[in-house]
Amino acid sequence: MIVLLEEPEAWSLMMLVSAVAIDNAEDLSLEGKEAIRRWRSDRAEGSPQLEALTEALNERLNATIDAKLMRRVKSRGRYETRRR
Repeated sequence: MIVLLEEPEAWSLMMLVSAVAIDNAEDLSLEGKEAIRRWRSDRAEGSPQLEALTEALNERLNATIDAKLMRRVKSRGRYETRRR
């Protein structure tokens, strides 16, 4: 299985996660909240930073999916890697 987020989807995900972090983190200082806001504003739609974030999200998301779907199976006395 392959999942590919497009830039608008990655932007939406970034906005949601950062908003939840800012709103719900009780121990987060005002400086921390401001740092998250700056980080988020640096990744505006169409920016090179958002493109890099989208690529990184896709790589890590698909690596996690691959790791969950791969398994080692003993067959005829040998171990083989198989996909579920």
